[in-house]
Amino acid sequence: MAAAFVIPRGTGTRTRAHDAPPSAHPARFLACTFALMGSFVSYWLLNYSAFPLFDHVYLQTREASAIVGGLALTALAFASYWHPRPFTSRRLFMAATSTMIVGSITVIVSMCGQLPAVLVCGAALVTVGAGLANIIVGIGCVGLGMRRLGIGVTLAYVLAYALRGVFATLPEAANLTLFCVVPLVTVIVIAPYARPLLNQMYAEGSPAQAAVTAPSSFLPFGHQLFVTLLLFRFIYGYTLTFGEVERVPLLALGALVPLALVLGYVMLSRRDFSPDAFFQLSILCSVAGFLVLSIATAKSTLISTLLSCGTGFFEILMYFVLIALGAKNTVNALPMLAWGNAMASWGTLLGANFGRFTNEMAADATTTSLIAACIVFGIVTYVVLVQKSFSFSHTIQGVEPLASLVSSNADDSPLSPIADRCAAIGAAAGLTDREQEIFEYLARGRNVRFIQDELTVSYNTVKTHVSHIYAKLDVHSHQELIDLVERTSSRAS
Repeated sequence: MAAAFVIPRGTGTRTRAHDAPPSAHPARFLACTFALMGSFVSYWLLNYSAFPLFDHVYLQTREASAIVGGLALTALAFASYWHPRPFTSRRLFMAATSTMIVGSITVIVSMCGQLPAVLVCGAALVTVGAGLANIIVGIGCVGLGMRRLGIGVTLAYVLAYALRGVFATLPEAANLTLFCVVPLVTVIVIAPYARPLLNQMYAEGSPAQAAVTAPSSFLPFGHQLFVTLLLFRFIYGYTLTFGEVERVPLLALGALVPLALVLGYVMLSRRDFSPDAFFQLSILCSVAGFLVLSIATAKSTLISTLLSCGTGFFEILMYFVLIALGAKNTVNALPMLAWGNAMASWGTLLGANFGRFTNEMAADATTTSLIAACIVFGIVTYVVLVQKSFSFSHTIQGVEPLASLVSSNADDSPLSPIADRCAAIGAAAGLTDREQEIFEYLARGRNVRFIQDELTVSYNTVKTHVSHIYAKLDVHSHQELIDLVERTSSRAS
């Protein structure tokens, strides 16, 4: 069994301890791409179908639920950074699914009975559930390498964008049903890949404590990255309101062509995915859209296409960067994703409300042109004065993995050395999924009582699994198990 971990001399490479069989990689890529597509789809359905229907019952439902969603994500970011122990995979999955289910039922009841207060509560629960689902999807995608992640995010966004044309042909009730169901499906699909990482984060301890001794492994909440997310999601929110009819966003399917072309380049190019290139594309398309907006004779279709391309490229960039940062430091992945999504939520909320305010104030083309010119000036000013020395790629590269974590090659996520060794030993010994999970806790020095509390199973169940693990690994004590893991490390190094 140990021979599988020996580094062949002279090769410069070694067998990766946590590698899954080759057939598992395509399955993981497809699952992550599908889940990402579900995240993009659910967010569009929220703005395209759910919120407009809610307006018929209570006009401020979208603002109230968006505020609750932003507050929930903000609270999750800080709480998971300082006190991560409550955020086990079981609790996060339960929170995401229960809020979606209860919220969906509440929304249906309130719409049938025309109950504004109940609708706000239901919409808030659904919004919180969708936000939690997006974070779980991000955690699950940490297992992809940088190149596969870039392809997966871009492919998922293009597919989700193409589905907008399908949604436009469906009845409102069907779209509302999809909005309630899609986040639940994404959580189910991504669960096998998100659960181990969430449990690992929980076992590693507090990110706040780790940041004291390894500050270069963490980005502060006030980092320029998050400021950029806030500002450019403000633009995204503003573009959602451009040309909307009865508070329904304009559907610009023409943007699918440039998005598909960029997808083809990303898939065929041998270069690494460049978030900075996507940021440049986003800037160019957004500025072009606002410049065309200043021309009174310009067609709204061209404007919405350019603006949709700009926001689409930035959406791809945002998901890639947040997941990539989570991959560099899995201990901080949960607060990082929660904070990034919170900034995106607040930016969208502020931008959308500013857009509606300007729509009401812009009584003529001159006022609209002036607002567009101010936005262009603001974008250019930010890029020239602030963004000129900032790089998304350098920010990702600048985050150093914690000493307790290991950065693997481009095909897999950086998991902790213990997880690496346990995955390899477990695969060689034929451990089941549950046995593998318990094996990792044992390798970290956890006792049976601790594992019982963590997994919410009986003491005898854990003892039975432990005896099976000992038999398969041919060890007779907890210390022998730990020694086996340590010997595996010395052979692999």
